[in-house]
Amino acid sequence: MKRSANHLGRRDGQAVLLVVLSMSVLLIGVLGFAIDGGQMYAQQQMAQAAADAAAQAGIMSILDGTNATSTFTFGTGSTPIGSYTCTTTDGRTPCVYSRNNGFGGTSSDTVTLSYPASVSGVTLSSVTVPAFQVTVQRTLHTGLIRFIGGPATTTISAKAISGIMGVVSPNSVFILDSAKKDALNISGAAVLNVSGGGVAVDSNNAEAAVLSGSGQVNASLFTSVGGVSITGGASSNPVPSTGKASVADPFASLPAPTVGSCATHPTLTTPPNGASTLLPGTYCGGISIGNIANVTFSPGTYIINGGGISFGNSGVATGSGVMFYLTGTNSTYGSLTANGASSITLSAPTSGTYEGILFYQDRTITSSVGASFGGSAAFALTGSLYFPTTSVTFSGAVNTASYMAIIADSLTLTGSASILYDSTGQKTGLTTAKGVALMQ
Repeated sequence: MKRSANHLGRRDGQAVLLVVLSMSVLLIGVLGFAIDGGQMYAQQQMAQAAADAAAQAGIMSILDGTNATSTFTFGTGSTPIGSYTCTTTDGRTPCVYSRNNGFGGTSSDTVTLSYPASVSGVTLSSVTVPAFQVTVQRTLHTGLIRFIGGPATTTISAKAISGIMGVVSPNSVFILDSAKKDALNISGAAVLNVSGGGVAVDSNNAEAAVLSGSGQVNASLFTSVGGVSITGGASSNPVPSTGKASVADPFASLPAPTVGSCATHPTLTTPPNGASTLLPGTYCGGISIGNIANVTFSPGTYIINGGGISFGNSGVATGSGVMFYLTGTNSTYGSLTANGASSITLSAPTSGTYEGILFYQDRTITSSVGASFGGSAAFALTGSLYFPTTSVTFSGAVNTASYMAIIADSLTLTGSASILYDSTGQKTGLTTAKGVALMQ
């Protein structure tokens, strides 16, 4: 009987040891999870802070342009811009900010810079680099957790996206003259249709806008600094809102292209009949397309140094990704003329400095010669008509129904014009930088 009791005592002791051992393993596991989990959480928060700081510093540098002018450049070149991984001693601004916040100084860290073209749910500016992303990763060695079968290492990561916010102007027509009487003049049976967009008149004159005859304005909004005169059978929908603040020139800071030599592209006033293709460059003395000419403009910037550009008779002109800069002296300036039975299908560049700009008048011009659209011409113009110091006139049976904006010193209509509002701002270049923000 004593031997049996001792035997049971040994079993009880072994059971106690097993329970203690099991509880120890469990305690080590719980402790391991607590220690390693706490470490990973703290490191995750630090990684996010480092990514946020680097993303904000990077987008501020891009907005200011110092990303391209500093010794350590980033985010430059043609889009799409490839991603880049920081070194441990990298002098690029986002790399430095990440390192100053504890990430990127050792081989266990990876800091990657990239440039998304869009961010879900966000309207970005139409600048070349609208968004900037920083991804931070670190490899951690685990502690107690590895003794209960956990991994020896684990990776934590964080991502931050910053961007330059864009706002699209609600207006499609901007009348910039600050004092002129009838800066906007719609008479006869003329109709200005701005589908989805607004009309803004900056003149403070008592008759800043004049609608007469059976002239009409149809737009989403119609604002004026000065007064609006509506007589006879003329009408406006909506009713004009007067006494409003002036609307700034949306392209006031747009740089002018460099005017080149006339040697490559001299005066082209008699393009050949039949089909022909023109190349970008400086044309001195102007371009005139008429008769039965069928001209295709290759993508790029066309600088018209004196003489202007004209489309007339039965000429046909097409071009995608084109911008025409109209310059010269006040005596040689010829502006833009489109009349007769011409057919014109042109669209502005969709990226770069002149995104959305179709015609750009030199701001130094004070000539009385304005842009003129008339006759029975057929237009399909996509982009902005920018004539900041001269007039634009629509006459005859003119009608255009494309994504277009008019920014002019004054606008006169005796013929009808229809404009589609560009809600993205990319077709007309009317998306402007609003500021920077951390988005994700």
